[in-house]
Amino acid sequence: MNAYKQILVAVDLTEDSFQVVRKAVEVAGKNRTDIFIVHVVEFVYQVNVAYDPMFYPVFEDLGKNEEELIKISKEKMLGLIAKLEVEENIQVKSDVISGIPKTEILRLSEEQQVDLIVCGSHGRSGFELLLGSTANAILHHAPCDVLAVRTKKQSK
Repeated sequence: MNAYKQILVAVDLTEDSFQVVRKAVEVAGKNRTDIFIVHVVEFVYQVNVAYDPMFYPVFEDLGKNEEELIKISKEKMLGLIAKLEVEENIQVKSDVISGIPKTEILRLSEEQQVDLIVCGSHGRSGFELLLGSTANAILHHAPCDVLAVRTKKQSK
């Protein structure tokens, strides 16, 4: 009997994402199950000094609009998947959506009836931890098991 039948992998498409997805593929191989990799492009609503509402992305490409960011993210996702070594009997599906990462990941986990969410954790502490993180929110609110893959701490 397989412990997991549906695995959702949440990635931020940074260099650490490969490490997270590789761990998910390892778990999927042991459970003979498929994985669904998702990236959520986040936009934050802001009012500028002139009280003119505008959207801007929380992303490395600050001058881009939502459609451009989704396109860039889909290209990065394809590059990430291309680097994977996956057994023939494991199917890898992926999607890039927009929204608030923790909210969308939790929504997808219920919608897809997943048994396991795999995400990265940077191991932050102190002030960074007080700000909260997507991994922390998923860990505390997921309707299923969560595997937080420790990734290298980002240098400042």
